[in-house]
Amino acid sequence: MNVTVKIGWKFVLALGAVIVPTILAIKMDADAAERVSVHAIDAFREAEIAIHRNR
Repeated sequence: MNVTVKIGWKFVLALGAVIVPTILAIKMDADAAERVSVHAIDAFREAEIAIHRNR
């Protein structure tokens, strides 16, 4: 029986999107993690507003 497993770039990207923030959160203190989270949320929100404004 042959079994082929293909790992695509989307899987690798999703895995990295989970692992990197987890490692950073473990190594940071609580205040720094909160600041980074708030900054990331604000950046995402501003990007969404810019994208939808151009439509």
